[in-house]
Amino acid sequence: MGESTFFSLRQKAAALAVAALVGRGLSAAPASATGETLPESSAEVRASESAGVVTARFIITYRDMAGISSTDRAEAYESAAEELGTEASVLFETGTGASVVAVDKELTDAESQALMASIAENPAVENIEPDILLTPASLPPNDEYYNLQWNLFDPMGGANVPSVWETNQGEGKVVAVIDSGIANHSDLAGRILPGYDLMSDPDMARDGDGRDPDPRDEGDWSDGSVCDERASSWHGTHVAGTVAAAANNGQGISGVAPRARIVPIRVLGECGGYLSDIADAIVWAAGGLLEGIPANANPAQVLNLSLGGVSQCSTTMQSAVDFANSRNAVVVVSAGNDGGPAAKMVPANCQGVITVGATGPDGKRASYSNHGPEVDIMAPGGNMGLGEEAGILSTGNFGQQGPETESYVFYQGTSMAAPHVSGAAALMLAATPGMTPAQVELRLKETARELPNGCEPYCGPKLLDVYAASGKPPFVDVPVGTLFHDEIFWMASRGISTGWVGADGTSTYGPLRPVNRDAMAAFMYRLAGSPDYTPPKKSPFADVAPNSQFYKEIAWLDSEGISTGWVEANGSRTYRPLQPVNRDAMAAFMYRFAGSPSYNAPGQSPFTDVARNNQFYREISWLASTGISTGWKEASGKAAFRPVTPINRDAMAAFMYRFDARFGK
Repeated sequence: MGESTFFSLRQKAAALAVAALVGRGLSAAPASATGETLPESSAEVRASESAGVVTARFIITYRDMAGISSTDRAEAYESAAEELGTEASVLFETGTGASVVAVDKELTDAESQALMASIAENPAVENIEPDILLTPASLPPNDEYYNLQWNLFDPMGGANVPSVWETNQGEGKVVAVIDSGIANHSDLAGRILPGYDLMSDPDMARDGDGRDPDPRDEGDWSDGSVCDERASSWHGTHVAGTVAAAANNGQGISGVAPRARIVPIRVLGECGGYLSDIADAIVWAAGGLLEGIPANANPAQVLNLSLGGVSQCSTTMQSAVDFANSRNAVVVVSAGNDGGPAAKMVPANCQGVITVGATGPDGKRASYSNHGPEVDIMAPGGNMGLGEEAGILSTGNFGQQGPETESYVFYQGTSMAAPHVSGAAALMLAATPGMTPAQVELRLKETARELPNGCEPYCGPKLLDVYAASGKPPFVDVPVGTLFHDEIFWMASRGISTGWVGADGTSTYGPLRPVNRDAMAAFMYRLAGSPDYTPPKKSPFADVAPNSQFYKEIAWLDSEGISTGWVEANGSRTYRPLQPVNRDAMAAFMYRFAGSPSYNAPGQSPFTDVARNNQFYREISWLASTGISTGWKEASGKAAFRPVTPINRDAMAAFMYRFDARFGK
């Protein structure tokens, strides 16, 4: 059995030798539009979409670009400029023949609108718009220590976060940080929602009472009389900063999801925290009720637990996680820092959690990070053996015991890795509301990238890629909740299906369209990993020319013996590429794709509509025995396979997903 207390995964800390930055950054609200009604005109006036724009340049397009004289052009803008007490002149003509006109002073938004309205009244003018100043689409935030946050942007070991912020910063999503509580910090201002102190032991809590509505971190220092001597870690504050510290406020750092909100729940104090308190915190965070405690007014969509203890996953802990999952809450936990199997750590070894291991700036698994099949994904956790700045910089406090002045501090540990994934989950849910915890986990895994430098021994899974994980769904016609949504997403993330790109740039999958035999060949070729293969110059099939769209894939399918096609009366073979694939033929394809394994078909058919003398009885029975296809339940309670029904693209995705899970092709 494990110990009765849990210990936060606290690692080395080195406080930055700077004073806390309070009030360094001021955010100015955009100026409001004037609300003026522009005069009616025959020309189109294109105002800037940014209210309060200040400009001295305008682009004028004329109706008769070739025939209008320079004098007529000048008349269009000179008098309008004079009305505002300024002069205008042409700088140059664009490649399309429009005039770029500048006035001799910068105009306010109201003045710009008035000038454009006046010019637009000229019948020679077709369009006028401000020549606005554009900037790079992805400027780094102006946070003072952002350059030290390799964990967000470094191409080797970072989590590829910044590109997401152009469209998504996690606004509206709530992350519960179940930890040591929270200390006041200006970089978390406006990010913290009401939380709770769920520590039931007043001595460990250091606040003189049991559970109470104040989640403030009182410090987890120890004088060595009860557990190892140490200074306070401000662990929960550090974790919260990694998740959601404010970005572009001119100070400190940026969080992964800088517009997400944090519900701090205090469960760790001196020497750690009890399993019962932590399990209750999971339930309360997800919206469950605890006796004598008000309900959480802001149920969290993501729960971060950067903590652990040596034990099997207990019934109490698993029940709490199950409850959170039932409320559609994603539970993210750290793998532990012993450099050993994560299987021995709870809650890392529970079902329904996303267990996170740690990597350093070089992208390798950090030596302290636990490993094993329980670890679902790796994320930056730091490796301060490479230097102090190889740790994870986040919000902290200078207090050795109780809270004092705010600070920024480097830590390392899987505790630091987990909040990167929690922030990523918040971004994902902001982009695609309604995703289930299982769907979040699947997308995180399928979009993760290979560890750039390996990590032998005990390599572990792939490295978090926040930008890839939190992008929009690959197919607009497969929203969350669609039958076989996860399997279709898996097809896209593996590159097995790219769907069709429409004129508007969006992709569709066509889930209810039958799969043609040519597309099926392409799917199987990609499922096999797109092996190196040079197709023959002469086609093996009379109806598949070498310049056909999927010729290579169809020829490969033939070379592997997966499809032999039909022998025609003249002795030639045909493939019939545009013919839909029936479900019985699909069973045969998959059986051969698996290597035609030794299998004795049962004496009684698993399906009511597949007789033992069916052409593909063996293959269909094998498909059922592997769980790749379960068929349809009929009113009698028995299953039907519908062998001559064409297989649709959604069911094909399910077949391939299950096949890959079983055989790993």
